[in-house]
Amino acid sequence: MRLLLITYYFPPCGGATVQRWLKWLPILVEQGFEVTVLTTKDGDYPVYDESLLAEIPPEVTVIRTKTFKFEKIWKIFTGNKRPIPYGNISKNKEQNLINRILIWIRLNLIIPDIRKFWNPSALKKAIDYLRITPVDYVITTGPPHSTHLIGLKLKKQLKIKWIADWRDPWTSIYYLQLNPPSRISRFWHKKLETKVAQTADWNVVVSEHLASQLPTNKISVIYSGYDDKKIPAPVIAQTKEKETTFKLKFIGKITEGQRLDILIQIIAKAFPDEDVELSFIGTNLSEEYHTLLQNLLPGRYVCKNFIPHKEALQEMQDSQVLLLLINYYPGAEGMLTTKLFEYLASYNKILCLGPHNSEAEKLINRYKAGKCFDINESEDAIEYLRNLYSLWHSGKTLKNDIEVTELSAQNQVLKLIDLIHSLNSQS
Repeated sequence: MRLLLITYYFPPCGGATVQRWLKWLPILVEQGFEVTVLTTKDGDYPVYDESLLAEIPPEVTVIRTKTFKFEKIWKIFTGNKRPIPYGNISKNKEQNLINRILIWIRLNLIIPDIRKFWNPSALKKAIDYLRITPVDYVITTGPPHSTHLIGLKLKKQLKIKWIADWRDPWTSIYYLQLNPPSRISRFWHKKLETKVAQTADWNVVVSEHLASQLPTNKISVIYSGYDDKKIPAPVIAQTKEKETTFKLKFIGKITEGQRLDILIQIIAKAFPDEDVELSFIGTNLSEEYHTLLQNLLPGRYVCKNFIPHKEALQEMQDSQVLLLLINYYPGAEGMLTTKLFEYLASYNKILCLGPHNSEAEKLINRYKAGKCFDINESEDAIEYLRNLYSLWHSGKTLKNDIEVTELSAQNQVLKLIDLIHSLNSQS
């Protein structure tokens, strides 16, 4: 069976955004699928990780096309060398007039997102490819959700079979709730989202909450899962020799709406004198957070900027408690990051700080992998950490003993394959 995957983000793009399909591709190849990936040749990525190129199966054909970079205009006008904000768009009062105007344009005129400027070249290349090489299914994955519009046009022009893969919400994404576009813009966002969801032969989403947001009943929840070849459960579950330092680690980016300040305060109060180490791996902390850490945990914290994904997995395993933050923004409770599945696969305890009833909390509770606390439950979080430290200090393992292999990428891809075969039998 032959698939065409269309995605803006693909190695050398790094970070969590590429992990879902990068993990899935080798499994699809092992299961006998022929996969071609259509992606950008010169994408403007928030993070680069050249090491991930080696993880693309040699059997997978990768087609790369150029794109017009609106980001160049952004940088010329703003003098800002940082990438134009795709998500996490904030209306900072300290921004100058030009920045505020460009953000208004980004929110109201560039619908659904700035990556849409890749669509013309991607669509042309996809049409050329499909006319020569018929495929069983085209799969578009977003965000950016503009990628789904390529699938929409291919469906209309070539009558292809099409699966839309949703890794994040579209109209209900938190930054559009915080920075609402104009009424007309919201109308067009919703219209496009509805058309994609209802026109696609099927929709695949990463969480139950996201499934409930889309206006269609043609939908399945398939988790991203964790790479069981990189994280073999039998090895992880083994008890290590006792270490001298109690290690708490946060892996990944810090985004708006996450209460890192409260998390730092909780850890400082839980361990006023103990030999603990708080690590932040793969993120650039603001000066404000550095100051807070220096005041509350002097000499007991470590910060590492972006590191290759393989090293990030090693950091996860080399810890006693993994830290997770959920945004206090509308809709954020429904988001599930790839990081959470890798956390679960480490079999280490998880401390989650965020609103209750999130998708993350449900999974953590289901596998008894840790505890989730709201920001007003600091004392309970402190007590939980103290109990974990006491167990660790007495020589007892903190490793979770509930099997999570059903969450492996292997098992999640098998669900996708079953879905494809089921759709084929119905057509």
